[in-house]
Amino acid sequence: MPWPPRVRRVCNQVRSGGVQYNRAVSRAPETKATILDVARQAGVSRTTVSRVLNEPDRVSQGTLKRVQDATEALRYSPNSVARGLRSGRTGVIALLVGDVAQPFHGRLAQSVATAAEEVGLGVMLYDLGHSAARLETVLGKLPRQGVDGVIIATADDISTDSISDSIRECRAQGIVMVTGVEQSVEGVTSVRSDLRGVSQLAVQALTDEGVRHPALLLGDRNGAIGRQLAEGASGAMVVEVGYTFEDVAEAVGSLDHEYDALVVATLPMALGARASLMKADRHLPIVLCEEVPFAAQVTPAFTTVGIHPDESGREMVRLVDAQIGERDIERKLLTAVLTRRDSF
Repeated sequence: MPWPPRVRRVCNQVRSGGVQYNRAVSRAPETKATILDVARQAGVSRTTVSRVLNEPDRVSQGTLKRVQDATEALRYSPNSVARGLRSGRTGVIALLVGDVAQPFHGRLAQSVATAAEEVGLGVMLYDLGHSAARLETVLGKLPRQGVDGVIIATADDISTDSISDSIRECRAQGIVMVTGVEQSVEGVTSVRSDLRGVSQLAVQALTDEGVRHPALLLGDRNGAIGRQLAEGASGAMVVEVGYTFEDVAEAVGSLDHEYDALVVATLPMALGARASLMKADRHLPIVLCEEVPFAAQVTPAFTTVGIHPDESGREMVRLVDAQIGERDIERKLLTAVLTRRDSF
């Protein structure tokens, strides 16, 4: 049976090379630029291009610009999979936060994710819920998760024997460890934060305004953060009240009336303290030892003394990225800022 006219016409076009989509399909795929192409374009060696991509601080500004211009002109994109196979790295870090429901930790997680993306790192988030057992469990499985680094952002003690053992196992697998609070644990790099200066600045500001008997409310006075805040709050009565809204409200309700101001460690604790004071028809100046955006949104807005979580998050990523790349880097000292608002 003869072919229908339309089919015969297409077949003749195929034989004569007249079908445009056939030509498009058969055309060789566009070749991607290689690191050697970039080197030729920039007039530098392949090693120099690699150094620009991985350690830009080690090359001159002129060389950096030439290579960057070449990568842009050629639309060069490093093959992260191949790079990972060569280096044994995955480009993924784990972020372990004490309690992601806390405003500070939520904002910190956002800033870490943003800063990590800027340097080409992915982030796996783990919420610890202020549980040492949970921290130990997570650390125990991270060597099997293929992460390059770990950021531990919790005020809880990580120097216990069991947690230190888990950290050593991670380090033995080549995993870089960074913590947001200075703790004496071998193999862990800590962000340098002047937490003593936080409470010192808060108490000094209150004293300058005539306060004589401030109370410092802490969730755990023996924790890594609580201990430093207590050391900086010279002249203040340190009261351990727990972390929950209800615990703080109850503790403030029974607080002696001789205390004429409150310095509070976290925003949820500050809200609990305020609720208790309002219920008792008491009015005391309150200074919050956290700089979180939400502190300015409540009424009356809280006066804060703290280090912004965006600054802390960026420093954590800077430290973990430098160590993954095996680069020497100097730790910055993060200092507190006082922001006066309605509560004082």
